[in-house]
Amino acid sequence: MMDVRRKAPSNDRDSVWLIAVPKADFSKPPFHFGERVKWWIDGNGVRQDLTGRIWGCWFSSEEIWEYYIKLDANQNIGIELEEFVFLNQTELRSDSSSIINHGLPKSEWLMTREASAHLGVSPDQLRNLRSKGLFKSGVHYRDSSVPGSGRPCWQWHVEQCHQALSVPPEKRPIKRR
Repeated sequence: MMDVRRKAPSNDRDSVWLIAVPKADFSKPPFHFGERVKWWIDGNGVRQDLTGRIWGCWFSSEEIWEYYIKLDANQNIGIELEEFVFLNQTELRSDSSSIINHGLPKSEWLMTREASAHLGVSPDQLRNLRSKGLFKSGVHYRDSSVPGSGRPCWQWHVEQCHQALSVPPEKRPIKRR
């Protein structure tokens, strides 16, 4: 049984609760809040690919998951669309750039932004932990920049970084200055 409760705004004297109990044929949603998804539309006779992020979902009376999706802002497709769209699960596909779709990354090494999302830390925190000595070159991170470029291009071994972050902060081997 699922128990979801929602209280009315505090300026309202009456409390309102929503209790949701799934039916026996209830299924888990294939997409989740915050996940990036893609779909296509036929715009002026031309197939146009769109991407967005899940902002809400519900199990409809037709026993299918329906989604409230916020469109990515950087899409120029030549037709006017609302900021949010409603689509059902059959119209959506996983966006390959969505880290949530992967139990483990396909590559052992990820760029800073993708690695930080997978590890649940900010890119700045990841770089800071490297400079403090928690992560070791060749084990946790590597520089994949072009020789002589003068600017590092860090890649991270997510599984090794995860193991290092699993050690309690007070027991981590950090450089002292």
